Amino acid sequence: MSFLNPVRLVFSGTFQADVSTVNNDVRHYDSESFESSYQEFQQKLPSGATVANGWWNPTGSGAFRLIDCKVVGLGFADGSFVNTPGADAALGMLIGGSTDRTSGKLVDLDPQWQMASAPWGLDVRLTDGKTPSFFGGRYQPNPFRDLWFNRNLNAQSDSAASSTFQSVLENVEWADEAMLSPFLRQLRDATTGDMLSIRLATFGYNGNVKDPRFTLGTVVGTIGPQLAGEPVSFIRGRRFIPANNIPNSWAGITYFSGQIDEPSQTAFLDLSNALQTVDSKGTQNPIGVLTLGILRDASMAENTPVTPDSFLPIARIPYDDPDWLAKTAGVFAAKLTDEQFALSKTNPLALVTVSETNPGSTDLDLGYGIVAIREAQDGLYVCAEPGVHRIDGAGRAESLVYATRYGQPVPGASIAITQMGRIPGQGGGFGVDQPSAPIPDMGVPEAAVTFTTDSGPATGGTITANENGVARMEIATQSPGNPRGYIDGQVYLIDYRIPGQSNTARSTFDYVVLHVRDDFDVPADPTWDDIAPIMTQYGNLYPIMSKHLVDLSSEASCIRYADILQLAFSLPETDPNYMPVTRDLSVYKRDTILAWLDKVLRGETAVKAKAHQAFAAASTGGAPAPGLRTGPSGAAPAKAATATPDQPTAADGKTRFAQNFARAATRPRS
Repeated sequence: MSFLNPVRLVFSGTFQADVSTVNNDVRHYDSESFESSYQEFQQKLPSGATVANGWWNPTGSGAFRLIDCKVVGLGFADGSFVNTPGADAALGMLIGGSTDRTSGKLVDLDPQWQMASAPWGLDVRLTDGKTPSFFGGRYQPNPFRDLWFNRNLNAQSDSAASSTFQSVLENVEWADEAMLSPFLRQLRDATTGDMLSIRLATFGYNGNVKDPRFTLGTVVGTIGPQLAGEPVSFIRGRRFIPANNIPNSWAGITYFSGQIDEPSQTAFLDLSNALQTVDSKGTQNPIGVLTLGILRDASMAENTPVTPDSFLPIARIPYDDPDWLAKTAGVFAAKLTDEQFALSKTNPLALVTVSETNPGSTDLDLGYGIVAIREAQDGLYVCAEPGVHRIDGAGRAESLVYATRYGQPVPGASIAITQMGRIPGQGGGFGVDQPSAPIPDMGVPEAAVTFTTDSGPATGGTITANENGVARMEIATQSPGNPRGYIDGQVYLIDYRIPGQSNTARSTFDYVVLHVRDDFDVPADPTWDDIAPIMTQYGNLYPIMSKHLVDLSSEASCIRYADILQLAFSLPETDPNYMPVTRDLSVYKRDTILAWLDKVLRGETAVKAKAHQAFAAASTGGAPAPGLRTGPSGAAPAKAATATPDQPTAADGKTRFAQNFARAATRPRS
C-alpha cells in the first residue's frame, strides 16, 4: 500500500533547493551568443523593466537537502496513530541526509522541459542525532508530480507553488537498535525488497535572495512500506480530479490520490498537496466543513448540491485543526462500515463542503452541501512510470502504463499513445535584453521515436493492458540529428490515455517525457578542441563551478584539475558528486571527455608552464597571461554574481515555464 498505509512515519521540517537558474533559459546553451551578464542576478531597471540576466539564483549549487525534519507522528498496524512524546522511541527523531557524503542534487530534465525535477543522490536516514542511523536508504530518482501554482493564496509565482515527490528508498539498512522501537519493527516487517515508500510534499519556497530563508521551503513527508508489484512514483488507487484542471476545483482543491485498504476496510487520502493554504507554513485555507463520502449517484458533477439520498458520508476531515498538515503530513484515514466499503467498489469517492454557518449541518446530516471534488469519471485512472527517460541515440526504453477503475485493475484496457509533435517557443526568458539565439522547437523529428503498438511499430497508436491492467509502452529511438542546434538531442512528450478520456482526467504535466540525445563517433584520440565546446557550455551554465573550483572553458584549468574531473565524470549518475549536475550529458560526450582526461593523467598532453602560472594568477586575482582562455570566447572571468538592491522577491522559473507551455498547448499542431 506504499506510504498510504496504517504503518507510516510522519515528519515535517525544511527543505533546501539551491538550484542554479542560468540554465532556465534554453538560449543560454548557445555558447556563441552567451554573455557574462547571464551569470548575474536578475535586476530591475529605473524604468521598472526587468533584466533577466541569469534569473533569480545563478550561483546555485544544485543542492537538495532535508533540514531539521522531525518525526511528529506514527501509525501502527492496528490503525492507531500516536504523536505524544514518549509513545515510541522513533517520535522526535530526525529525518536527514547522509553524514559522510555531499547533499543530493535537484535535477531538471532539460531547459525545454522543466516539469520533471527530481532529487538525485539523496540519502534519507532516521537518526536520534547521537548514534548511527536507525534506518537509511537512497531516494530512487523520480520527478515531482501534481505541480500547481496557486496553493498559497497570499504568495505569487514559485513561492505559491506546491508539488509532491513520491519514490522509494532503495537498499534500506536497519540498525539493531531500531528494533527497540515497536513502530520500527512493524515498518521493517511490513515492507519488501529492502525498500521503503516515501512521499515528500514541498511548498512555501523562498526565492528572495535578500531573505535569510533564501532557497528554503517547507516539507512534510510520509514513509511507509513498499509492497511487491506496486508503482513507486504514484498511488495506484483512487484519483480525485478538479473539473476545470487549472484553475483547480470549485473549492480550490487540486489533484490528489487515495487508496482503500481492503483487509482493514480503511480509506486513506493523501491531502498533502491538495488544499490551498494561507501561508508558507501550511495553514489551511478555510472552506467550511469538509467531509469524505461516496456518491450514490455516480453521474454527479463537481459543484453539485448533495442530499442524503445522493451522498453517503464517511467522515469529517479535520483539515482546519491547528497545524494539521505539519502533524499528519496530509494523510487522512477513515474506517469504513460494511455498507460504505461495498458501495466504494462501484461508486466514486468525493469530498463535500458545507458552510459552517449552515445551521443543523453535522457530519452525518449534510443538508445541501456541495461536491467540492470527486473521483475521475467512471473511476478511471491511467498513470505511467517511469515518467522520464534519458536515451542515447539509437536505444530502447519502456514505461508501464497502469489502468485502474475505482482502485482495481482494468484487464485488457486499451491505451492510446500519441506524440505531442512540434511544440515551439518553450524554455525562453522574460524581460528586456533577451538573448539573441533562436528558441528551437521541441518534438521533432517525430520519426526518431516509435512504439511497439497493437498494429506494429509506429509513431503512435494503441497498446493493450494485460490481465493486471498493466500495458507496456515499448519505445525505440534513433538519433534525432541535432534538431536544436546549440543544445544536444531533443525532448519528446508522449500523451497516454484511455480513448475518450478528457484532458482534465490527468494532471497538466502528466506525460512520458523522453530526452533523446544525439549520437556521434567518439574520437580515438580526442584533443582539447573535441571537448572544449562541451566544457565551455557547462562552464557558462554553472558559474559556481567555474568561479570557485575549475574554469571549465580553460584547457589549462581542466588539465590542472584532471584527477577531480575524471572522478566526477566517471561516477554513476545516481551519485551526488556526478558531473554535470543536470544529467543531460550523452554517453558519447562523456566517453570523449573521459578519454581526453585519461590522456592528461597519462602525461600525454603537454601544457606549457606559463599556462599553469597564468591560471594560478587568475585564480588568485592576478592578471591572466595573453592568450590564456579564461572564459567564453576568450573573455576574462566574469565578475562574481552579486545580488542587486532591487532583486525581485519571488522565484518564478517553474511558473513562467508552465504559463508558456499552457499557451503552446492551445496552438494547433503543425
